[in-house]
Amino acid sequence: MNPMRPLFVGIALFLLASSLAAQGDPVAAGDAAWSRRAEGHQGGRALVGPIDQAIAAYERAVKEQPERLEASWKLLRALYFKGELATEGKEGKQKLFARGKVVAEAALDRLGKRVGGREKLERMTPAQAAKALSGEPAAPAVFLWSAVHWGLWGDAFGRMAAARQGVGDKVRRYSEVLIALDERFEEGGGHRILGRLHTLAPKVPFVTGWVDRDKAVSELRRALQLGPDNLDNHLFLAEALLEHHPGKAAEAREILRRVLTRKPVQDVVVEQEKSLANARALLAKHPG
Repeated sequence: MNPMRPLFVGIALFLLASSLAAQGDPVAAGDAAWSRRAEGHQGGRALVGPIDQAIAAYERAVKEQPERLEASWKLLRALYFKGELATEGKEGKQKLFARGKVVAEAALDRLGKRVGGREKLERMTPAQAAKALSGEPAAPAVFLWSAVHWGLWGDAFGRMAAARQGVGDKVRRYSEVLIALDERFEEGGGHRILGRLHTLAPKVPFVTGWVDRDKAVSELRRALQLGPDNLDNHLFLAEALLEHHPGKAAEAREILRRVLTRKPVQDVVVEQEKSLANARALLAKHPG
């Protein structure tokens, strides 16, 4: 008997069991496709095939198990990946982020029901909301990806549409709740999004008068402190300094140079290749 046969049989049975589990559980099927999202990528641009499979599986999970918030936030993550890293053109991005906005609000409605209703949740301070949702493991991911999709929806549809929909207020609210829930989540994700918002949002009287360019820098410095391995924490801080604090341009350029010495991590290779490309472009724009 071949001494390796038991090993081969064991591997085959494991792979078969994994395949059957993925077929039976759409979230597991989505996770399997998500893990292959970098297949065939070119730098920071991914192919649509694997991520479309992930989206289809998560869509099925949301339809079949609407109360399963894991399915919702993973669908939001997959839609983000396709929109930012596998889609060219304004119309394609608009379609994906519009879908994301719907998924996000439905997930937030479900979170609201668990604490007495969405209106009650919206009336809470971030600290109160975090306390009320402390037993919901999916809450941080739902707020993070909801903030991301509202922000990207605003980018895709333009400043006027964003103002009418109150995009800035929503992104700020969801980021602040996320920070109250877990400021370390996704390598300082709440601080990263809030800092980015204060960097990019226009200051419109009576609409976004709360925009604070100094807060942009302080939030991004906190994100970087919590997530030093996240390349976007470095990139967004550098951009905020270059855009709004020209006296700190030298610091910003040094941040970008350090980023460009990094090698992409395989688990997030497409995402980090895109970040590195953006860092190169930003440094080229501000060579000093």
